[in-house]
This record gives sequence, structure tokens and C-alpha cells, in this order.
Amino acid sequence: MLEINLPLVVLTAVIFLGLIAVLNSILYKPLLKFIDARNDAIKNDEESASKNTSDLGVYEAQIEQLIAAARSEAGKIKQEAINAAKDAAAKIVSEKRGVLEADYDAFIQNLNSQKSDFRANLQQKLPELQAALKAKLARI
Repeated sequence: MLEINLPLVVLTAVIFLGLIAVLNSILYKPLLKFIDARNDAIKNDEESASKNTSDLGVYEAQIEQLIAAARSEAGKIKQEAINAAKDAAAKIVSEKRGVLEADYDAFIQNLNSQKSDFRANLQQKLPELQAALKAKLARI
């Protein structure tokens, strides 16, 4: 049969338990503490990343709003510039039309004056023309 040496078994058990206690305090507790700290850091990083992602969505929305506002402002500025150019062009056309109408009126007055002068000249030379016409008719 197998003889069990009780003091040796007790000594082995005490050494085993002492070794577990020493390893627990020197190795396992710091290792578990490190693993817990690492897990906490990973969790914090994940939370930070998700917060950054949600913040990114907010920033993207703000950027879209800014872009929309800028486009709207650019459209307003463009429309104002177009309206100002149209107004300036209308003013120039109106001024030119006024100048052309004045020139046309002066031309018509000059033409009427020349017409009156021509008529008066023709009235003066009418007896000569009638005499020349009678002379031509008499020759025929």
C-alpha cells in the first residue's frame, strides 16, 4: 500500500497555498488590475469615439447649414448684381433713347424747315417753271 506521509502532505499544501498567496499578490492582482484598467481605457476610447461620431454628425449638419446659407447669400448677391446691371442698362438705354428722340425731333424740325424752304423756293420759281413748261408744250 501506499504510505502517505502526513507532514509532507501538509508541508506541500502549505507551500502550495503560500505560493498561491504570493502569486496572487505579486502576479494575479496586478495582472487583473492591468486588464481592468485596459478594459476601462478601451471602454473610454469607445465612448469617446462614439461621442466624436455623434459630434461629427452635428458638425456635418452645421457645415451643411453654413453651405446652404452661403449658397443663399451668393444667390442674393448674384441677383442684386443682376438687378443692378439691369437697372444700369435700363438707365443707359433710357438716356440713349432720350438723346435719339431729341436728335430725331431736331432732324424732323430740320426736315420740316427744309420742306418749307423748298416749298417757298418752289413757289418763287413756279412762274419760271410754268413758263418753261408752256414753252416746251408749245414746241410739241
